[in-house]
Formats: sequence, C-alpha cells, structure tokens
Amino acid sequence: MTIGAGRSSVVGNDRRRSLFPSLHFYHAFISLRCDGWSVTVNVLTWFDLHFAVPRNFRLLEELERGEKGIGDGTVSYGMDDGDDIYMRSWTGTIVGPHNSVHEGRIYQLKLFCDKDYPDKPPSVRFHSRINLTCVSHETGVVEAKRFDKLTNWQREYTMEDILSQLKKEMAAPHNRKLVQPPEGTFFE
Repeated sequence: MTIGAGRSSVVGNDRRRSLFPSLHFYHAFISLRCDGWSVTVNVLTWFDLHFAVPRNFRLLEELERGEKGIGDGTVSYGMDDGDDIYMRSWTGTIVGPHNSVHEGRIYQLKLFCDKDYPDKPPSVRFHSRINLTCVSHETGVVEAKRFDKLTNWQREYTMEDILSQLKKEMAAPHNRKLVQPPEGTFFE
C-alpha cells in the first residue's frame, strides 16, 4: 500500500483555468496493490489561490511599518509628501554602522516607487554624499547592477530590505574604510 500527496495545476482548455489562472489543487492518493491488481484512489483535499497584494495596500503596509520604527532604529523611512496619493516619493535614513568610517554619520536617501512597484524595484538615490562601490559618485544613485538587492529584486522585498542591505554594504570590508566626503555635503 502506498500513501502520498501532490499538487497539480488546472491546465489545458479547462474552463476553470480561465476563471482561476493561479488555482492549484492539492490532492492525496492511496494505491493498493494485491496480486497484480492495482487500485488508485485520488481525493481532492483543498485548493489554493495565489494572488498579489495591490500596490497601494502594499505601500500602506510599508508606511505603517516605517512609522513604527525598524529594529534598532538605525534604519527608517517614510513618505516624502503626505499628499502624494500615489505614494511614489519616499525618504530613507541610515545611521552609519559601528566600526566603519560611516559610524555616527546620518545618511539621507530618496526612494521612488514607480507604478510597477513592488513588481520592479524602486529607484534609490543618496541625498547625502557617500563613497560606496554601488553608488554613483556623480549623482548618488544606487546602481542596480552593483547592488544585489536591486539586481535580483523579488516582489517580497521592501524598502526596509533595501535600506538594511545598504547599511550592511557600508560595513562590508570593501566599503568600511573608503575615504568619505565631508559630513553634511549633499548630491545636487
């Protein structure tokens, strides 16, 4: 006797496929084998619908989390303009990590969530001048090709994840001792 479970999608021209494109059935099966005879019983147990949280609900969740404070308080973010109904412009702050040239410095960033966020990452730009290998020295833009969190963006990532990863990047061996611009200077 064999007992197991599996998952199958609704496929083909099945009418249910057009109504529920992300529908997956979970089923259990039992196989009995006796003297060359085989019997298989399939039992539909439950189904699961996969859907994405709409953009504005996601951004409201992030706003609420940002307002409550994150972790040890060295990373924070919030909306740049409370009247922006599309919730596009955000401001982030990172307090430099200990045991690095960034220690005690406060860095301000601008994040812009386009209409495709969170399916695509926000654009991120340092307002405070900083010397990091993933940041353009002329504009302060965090270059996606040099910053893994943007290069390998996943819908589940948040602005908090980006800011926390940038803080880790500051403490990385290749960045933590780089000569920095004078404190209190800004990108144009």
